[in-house]
Amino acid sequence: MSFNWEEYIKLANKLSQKEDESSLRTAISRAYYGVFCIARNKKGYKNPAFRKGKNIHWIVINAYKNSAQSADRRIGKVLDSLRRRRNNADYDEDKEITRKMAQKTVLQARDILGNLK
Repeated sequence: MSFNWEEYIKLANKLSQKEDESSLRTAISRAYYGVFCIARNKKGYKNPAFRKGKNIHWIVINAYKNSAQSADRRIGKVLDSLRRRRNNADYDEDKEITRKMAQKTVLQARDILGNLK
């Protein structure tokens, strides 16, 4: 049985309602990873052998951004924005992470998810 990546987005939504910074940072991270993995799988990049040694985030985001479909290009643009936000949340302890930022990330992840279905 495979993991349902939408569960990360649901968890992110719960965490984005909290006030503590660790919950807000985790909400951003999980929202990104939830929707990223769904987008990755939809483009056919699920195979771990393919990903080994490659920047799968860059590959997937650019596959969407360079698509002939305008909806895919929008997905790529938003995924890229979410990835930058996730990098700030996961790696930059000096970056202020707000509840509003976490909630916006969750909303954008849900929006992308709706477009991927």
